[in-house]
Amino acid sequence: MAKRRGEVRSDRAQQAAARASRVEKSGSFAESYLSYLLARASHTVASGFHARLKTWQLTVPEYRVLFCLAGADGLGVSDLAAMAIMAQPRMTKVLDRMERQGLVGRHSDDGDRRRVLIHLTAAGRKRAAPVLRAARAHQAHLLAPFTAEERAVIKRALDLLINGRA
Repeated sequence: MAKRRGEVRSDRAQQAAARASRVEKSGSFAESYLSYLLARASHTVASGFHARLKTWQLTVPEYRVLFCLAGADGLGVSDLAAMAIMAQPRMTKVLDRMERQGLVGRHSDDGDRRRVLIHLTAAGRKRAAPVLRAARAHQAHLLAPFTAEERAVIKRALDLLINGRA
């Protein structure tokens, strides 16, 4: 009997985890190199959730725009691109597509008419709501094994790495 897509993905994830655990025990530089550890952590945290985005017919870049704008509506394109970890030309293409879908709108900044601010539309907020609920649940599941203090330490350490000590 043929395996379902989800089972195949699960098998691949288990195989990748087994390969990664061999790397951890290899004595290689990778097992203590911060950049590598952060990349592995990012992959571990995001990959399972990113696979679920198809459920909502969203790409990873579209998801990033939705979650960045949720609660921070009215960001400039450059700020949004930086927050969503995207180059500005790619961000513009993603925003064009999302605007055609009715998920975002562009408006001039009252303080600087040359600057364009990006807003979620009502349709964008409606589309984002279940995805954000699922993202929060995914995060809660990932952090469940840790104490409240350990969760705070993890987030604080990442914030320090991203934003520095200032």
